[in-house]
Order: sequence, then C-alpha cells, then structure tokens
Amino acid sequence: MKDRNSQFPLYKHIGWHDCFRAVFVLFLLLLNGCTTYPQQSESLDYRARAETQTKGLIRVTAVVLSPQESEKSFGVPLANKGVQPVWLEIENQNDKEMYLMALSIDPDYFAPSEVAWMFRSYQQDSLYDEDDMDNIVSPEESIDMFLDKHVPVVIPPNSTVSGYVYTNLDPGGKAFAVELFGTRLVQTFDFVQAVPGFEADFMQVDFYQLYPPDEVRDLNLDELRQYLETLPCCVLGGDRKTAGDPLNLVIVGDGQHVLATLVRRNWDLTETMRQDTAWRTVASSFFGSQYRTSPVSPLYLFERPQDFALQKSRASVNERNHLRLWLAPVTLEGKSVWPGQISRDIGVKLSSKTLVTHKIDPVIDEARLYITLDIAASETLRSIGYVKGVGSSDRDAPRFNYTKDPYYTDGLRAVLIFGEERIPLDSIEYLSWEHATQKKKEKNKAGK
Repeated sequence: MKDRNSQFPLYKHIGWHDCFRAVFVLFLLLLNGCTTYPQQSESLDYRARAETQTKGLIRVTAVVLSPQESEKSFGVPLANKGVQPVWLEIENQNDKEMYLMALSIDPDYFAPSEVAWMFRSYQQDSLYDEDDMDNIVSPEESIDMFLDKHVPVVIPPNSTVSGYVYTNLDPGGKAFAVELFGTRLVQTFDFVQAVPGFEADFMQVDFYQLYPPDEVRDLNLDELRQYLETLPCCVLGGDRKTAGDPLNLVIVGDGQHVLATLVRRNWDLTETMRQDTAWRTVASSFFGSQYRTSPVSPLYLFERPQDFALQKSRASVNERNHLRLWLAPVTLEGKSVWPGQISRDIGVKLSSKTLVTHKIDPVIDEARLYITLDIAASETLRSIGYVKGVGSSDRDAPRFNYTKDPYYTDGLRAVLIFGEERIPLDSIEYLSWEHATQKKKEKNKAGK
C-alpha cells in the first residue's frame, strides 16, 4: 500500500462615473507606458523546490513560478498579463531525438514573441540611461530575451535542455503534463503543484495521521459496494448534527492523480478561510467578480471537515460547481477511496444558520452528472457505477440541506474509479450495480 502521506505532494448612456472610469483607465495606460523594467535577476530559489520524475532514460524536472518569482526572473510583471512561466529541465539519455509536446503543458500557451509584445512599452533599467535616450530596449531585444529563456522543443540524443514555457496564470495550483515523443516512444510526466504563497485547505491535513495503518482495510469491488452503501446519506452541517448536502459522489484513485486530473480540467484549489479571503469572497459576491479560489465552508464526515475541496467558478463566486472530498479508511486494491459531495451554487441568500449562504441547484443529480462527464472527458475514468445510500426525493417531497435549500435526487451516489493510463470514452467499464437512468425510467413508469 502506498504511503498515505504521499497523496499530495491561475453602455448605452455614459454617466459621470463612466467618465471617471475611462479617465482612470487612461491614467493607468499612460502610467504603464512610462514604467521601466526592474533590474533583471535570474532567481534560482524556485529551482530548489522543483520536482523531478524519471521514466526509462528520460528525466524531467519542473516547477511553476509564483508572480513574484517570475517578475524577479524576467524583470517584468508577467502575472499582470495573465502569464505564468513553468521552468523545465529535460535530460534525454536515449540515442535518438525527443520532442516536447508543449500543448500538454498548456494548450493555450503564449509564444515568446507574444509575451514580448505584451510588454513592448516597458524599458530595461539595466540598459537605460537618462543621458542616453537611444539605449532603450527595442522590440527585437525584448523578443530575444523571451526566446532565449524559452525551453527548446527538440532534445538531442544524450543531452539536457532547460528553459520556460509561458502558460496561462493559475492562481492556486497548476496541473500539467510534460509529454515527450520520439520514434516509437512516448513518455508522459504528470505534475501538480501549488503556487508558492497560496494556502490551500488540504495543506492543513496530515493524511498520514488520519488513520492508523492497521485500521485501513483493502477491499475488492463487491466489498467496496457494500461499504459505500453503509455510509451516511449526507454530510453534516456546521453544527455537526444536522444533515447537510447528500453524499452523492465517490472517487477512487491516488490523491495526487485525482487532484492533477481535476486541476487539469480547470477545477481550482480552495484557500483557507482567513479574514482576507473572507472579505475577498464578500467583494466577489457583491460586485459580481470572479474569485476562482474562494474558501469553501466546512461540512463534516468521519467527524471532521472535508480533507480538500475544489471548485469551478463562472462569472462570480455566486455561480460555481464545488466539491468536497474525504479520505476513507478503506482502499480498493490499494487505491484510496474518497467519498464526497458535489453541488452547483446558483446564487446567494440569507440564512438563519450562517446569515448569508449560497443557494444550490435543487436538481442535485445534475452536479453529479457534471463531474462524471468532466472526468470521463479527461480520459482517466476507468470504471463507473452507482450505489444506494443517499435516499430518493422528488419535487413533490424534496429534502433539505443544512441551510434549508430543497433538493431532489434519485438517491444514488456515483462511484468513479480512476485508471493509470489514458482511457477513451468507448473503453470505460460500466459496473453492473445500480443504474441511475433505469431508476428514472421506473419512476416515470410508476407515475403513469
């Protein structure tokens, strides 16, 4: 069994306020045009925490930079333009060339010349002299800088290359794959890394200490089904007594693999609840701005709050899919089992329990379907099944969560088992347990 601590290693009418906004934006643009580069300094600090993986004769070291680290290394505030460098070092000990599939790191990565264009109005302090106005960085020199720092996509035989890929900014954590291919050889290295300075909720959990090793039972499929059907219908609310949202999801897989898959599908980590994150959440809700890593309130299972939570926000924090997962004291053939709860926030409301809270979509099975389709699209879903345990309800007789939101469900929880290799949609195994679609048909038939 794997060490459980290894589960885890961005107007029609113009009023005075619109004019003020336009003037303010113009001021910022003019200020930006007069800004100079800070002194460039290649920082090596982040390389000390780089992660290294080896497969066969290929070794890959990778690390994602924080906004502060990237500005120190490049001399410009890349994060302000939504750019986040990932540094790579690739050692190829094969006797043939290998090629880097840059799209595996970010399918919408920035070209070096594109990044240079973003910062075309900046000047280089180290090359700028007030007495020599001709000594200003030209666009060509700026392009050269970003080109020189870009990682080569061709790795010659028996050689080592290094450099950066200019990816889109992820504020909390970044999951990416470094895929290398050559003649009759493909190697993929999966990475998931938290951005330095980001305090994710799961970082506060010591997974190794959750259960004594002798209390963790390894189950087969039939035993897992029986175990999952004995779990409570729902998580508990903030008072740790009242039933909350239904426990409608189970994920089976190594923690880092699960996290990497979800982050790669644009699920964001959630921050710890602090005064600054609480105020930012309120501001996001009030002004309708996006806050991708906003904290998620605690719900309880196994007598503790969720071990980690993730979310997909849309226009604002008021509209998001979010899920909570707990590590269970069982495994399936050595793989960790994560019971969880998923729902879709569709707005905010007043609550006697928490003053202000999110309102969930009452059709709660839709959120369960969403995560199922999302993981299937990631090509990591090996098997899917449904088990009893939640209990059914309908629109005529809904059930209610901790904050008195009604919901209705077919009463099943989805069990999603991750595979180690890529699994196309036509290769997913469907376990012959309960069937959500069949249950719905039976209900419709009974209602005729």
